[in-house]
Amino acid sequence: MGVKNTVSMQTLADELAISKVTVSKALNGKDGVSEELKKKIFETADKYGYVLRDYGKRRTRKIAIVMSKRFNSGDDGKFYMGMYDRIISEFGKHSCSSVMLTPDRNTLAADLKMLSAPGAFDGLILLGILESDVERRLDAVDLPKVYVDVYDVTHMSDSVVTENIYSTYELTDFLIQKGHREIGFVGTVGMGSTTSITDRYLGYLRRLLEQGITPREEWLIPDRDEEGKAIRLEVPEKLPTAFVCNCDETAFRFVKELRVKGLQVPDDISIVGFDDSVYARLSDPPLTTVAVDVDQLGRTAVKKILKYMEHPEKKGGEVIRIPGKIVYRNSVREIGWKSF
Repeated sequence: MGVKNTVSMQTLADELAISKVTVSKALNGKDGVSEELKKKIFETADKYGYVLRDYGKRRTRKIAIVMSKRFNSGDDGKFYMGMYDRIISEFGKHSCSSVMLTPDRNTLAADLKMLSAPGAFDGLILLGILESDVERRLDAVDLPKVYVDVYDVTHMSDSVVTENIYSTYELTDFLIQKGHREIGFVGTVGMGSTTSITDRYLGYLRRLLEQGITPREEWLIPDRDEEGKAIRLEVPEKLPTAFVCNCDETAFRFVKELRVKGLQVPDDISIVGFDDSVYARLSDPPLTTVAVDVDQLGRTAVKKILKYMEHPEKKGGEVIRIPGKIVYRNSVREIGWKSF
């Protein structure tokens, strides 16, 4: 495609009736330009061939997005691949390229060699929990990093996570306000758990303790093994009136197990989930849950890694918690106050 030498930022500014400074900010990935206007600027630049001409002369920044192999397929994969797609879409707005890496113990040496090659990558995003040895070795790679949906335990890089603790606190409070005092939790806490499950359990636990309710061990039901793979959900003999499930997929499976026992939701027992995934809508009845703001997680992660690539001398360590929003559906029934 031919490009006229007369095309400039001013050409684009005149076409859109905006300032040249606004055009420059958008094309260089700076803050201060709305997403709608940024899209128009890129569309106009592409029409005139400006992007092809100018950005072809620049070295495209390259970011590695690292996540566990188990997150690019199956139930967890639906969430993490959705997050991955959101992140690479955001990178596209900033003329960055990205590549996915799924290292394990067998490929780690080769992946580390590639990541450490001079000039090969400009930044690193770690998406979700990784094998402990893999994460430890990646921590040592001398590149700007941002962790997404998992904490950086070294506190050297920023972490962008959903506000899990308070969101589950609010879910539990909603059940209490509906009259429930016997409330269980479905999710593996400890070995095999993710940081998000642990945080969600802590939010649930905090609200119960504030209310003077002692959680019962038999109502803490694991949903995955030490490798994070789903296991059969065991329904206890004596049931509470409600359960908080650590994610919608687990809640969906648990509703099916309850139905096998002849129990109906919410008539016999109330269920809430987390994520507002497809499982929340497939469940019968649809689940009350927390909607995760995937768009904001992706935007924030990209904004942070761009900042540290431009200013590698700056140190991170901040935990950015993105609020979720409760979506109220028909999986919770109001009951009278009960006592143990």
